[in-house]
Amino acid sequence: MGLKKGQMPTHIQPKQFQHPQENSSWVTILGRVDDPRELSCNTKHSIITILFIAFTTMLCGAKNWEETHYLATGEDFTRWLGSYVDISGGIPSKWTLERVISLIPTATLHPLLMQFRDHAQKIGTIAIDGKTLRGSRDWDKKHPLHLLHAWSVEDGVCLAQVSVDQKSNEITAFPELISLLEIKGAVITADAIHTQKASIKAVVDKKGNYAFPVKENQSNLLEDIQLLFREADAVQFRRIDAAHTETVEKKGGRVESRRYELLSAQGLPGITDWVGCRCVGRVKRKRSKGDKTTEETVYYITSLDFDAEQFGKSVREHWSVESLHWALDVTFREDGHRYQQRVEAANLSLMRKTALGVLTRDTTTKKGKATKQMKAVSSPAYRDHLLKNCF
Repeated sequence: MGLKKGQMPTHIQPKQFQHPQENSSWVTILGRVDDPRELSCNTKHSIITILFIAFTTMLCGAKNWEETHYLATGEDFTRWLGSYVDISGGIPSKWTLERVISLIPTATLHPLLMQFRDHAQKIGTIAIDGKTLRGSRDWDKKHPLHLLHAWSVEDGVCLAQVSVDQKSNEITAFPELISLLEIKGAVITADAIHTQKASIKAVVDKKGNYAFPVKENQSNLLEDIQLLFREADAVQFRRIDAAHTETVEKKGGRVESRRYELLSAQGLPGITDWVGCRCVGRVKRKRSKGDKTTEETVYYITSLDFDAEQFGKSVREHWSVESLHWALDVTFREDGHRYQQRVEAANLSLMRKTALGVLTRDTTTKKGKATKQMKAVSSPAYRDHLLKNCF
């Protein structure tokens, strides 16, 4: 009796792949990714080979599957690939690369970013922020793919990402993202949308600190904090538990001053519902350039206990996460990509962040990331250095 279509005879085994550097960290990490295909004797390319090609060509500046395939089939590049992974089946076509990458659950690729998490500083600021992949919108989808990121300010690398479901929002994705991180001793910062009891509990449960802005989405809390500071202002902070620090920056004819103030949160109505909150904060920003002056005041809740220096540092550093978004759009042209398969778009975005982390860690080339990519194209030795010393 004949076999069903796609069924493999028991005496025929799937091809066994032999990777020249099977003990290297790269092959080991990629080997943790489950192959989404049903393997057969006709399977020409290992999942490790496909992922390795996709990532290393991206590290060299490839921005789409056509560029990936063109770069990988170059004689010198192919020879270099063969020194790491099994390419006995040749270089996969651009259609094979795209199809397989779009089948891999994004969660199984997290070991790539987790490698940065394991080497990142255990203290400092971790900024949480989201980014929309504009080109991922399809005709039958109302919204493009939106990703929530965790950014290590001190290390300049992305530590984790989660996809925001179309039927939910960043608020529900926040606890999932925090669950992927090691945040003991770190200060978590985020936009006001994440000033939610569940989000703060997720941070405290993992022994992290937080400094979250309070705006109109928590109107009662905002009014109570404003009243507390008005009372402190009325007595000029005399006989009140408080801490403050100030900074002044002068650049390009602009003068920007910031005053960071902390008051005890004890006794604030309903503050016990905000787990771990020790202080409420006020940040006054004043920017002057020529005859034009603007002022802004933002209020915060924080688990930092009268540590005005750290409070000010973390609040100021939160905006460095924009450097991640800038690099993704400028170095990799992420918003210009038209990958409308959402899993594929999320996987490629994760690999771009991994590539950015590798390029950021390299200190041997005192140039920008785009220049480092050009060097990686032309120098196998530099590619070896990036893989072995910067990941």
